[in-house]
Amino acid sequence: MIGPALILLAGGHSTRMGQPKHELPVGDKTLLEWQLARLRRFFGETIVVGAAAPADARSVADDRANSGPLAGIEAGLKALRTDDRAFVLACDMPRVSPSLAALLIRLSTGHEAAVPRVGGIAQPTCAVYGRSARPKISAFLDSGSRRLTLALDRLDVRYVDDDELRAEGYDHREFADLDTPADYQAFLAEMRS
Repeated sequence: MIGPALILLAGGHSTRMGQPKHELPVGDKTLLEWQLARLRRFFGETIVVGAAAPADARSVADDRANSGPLAGIEAGLKALRTDDRAFVLACDMPRVSPSLAALLIRLSTGHEAAVPRVGGIAQPTCAVYGRSARPKISAFLDSGSRRLTLALDRLDVRYVDDDELRAEGYDHREFADLDTPADYQAFLAEMRS
């Protein structure tokens, strides 16, 4: 086990994909099932936000309609039972490795979050958040705001920039998500090779 809890963000419908991304087929599984199969054994607790979860994970719904991934993070942190920190990952980021999660968990010690910054752009849906971040996230959402990158300004964040990621053996491709049919097809081609 490398981490305390895993929160997979599975909500949202992609108009470009024609269906929810978490339902995209990867072999004989959905993308959500595939992500859970490869990651959940590394974590003590597994929470899926915005979709049904298998028996060995818990499913929670967003408490706020149309508030994006920030509301998913809020709901996931609220659902934590025993852990004080969680690795949060958008379901459509299939290249993120368990070792990256371990690095972020380690670097989050003493902070409310550890967030990679790739090319100067924060990656808040591939990050570690402490339970202590939830009240600030909730207050930000209560104010009518929902932009995740702006919510980070309210938290004590340990950013992990390109140089540090490269020194640890990671490159920007690990953070690529599946936003278009072409992204999805490229990922499937990588899986076959």
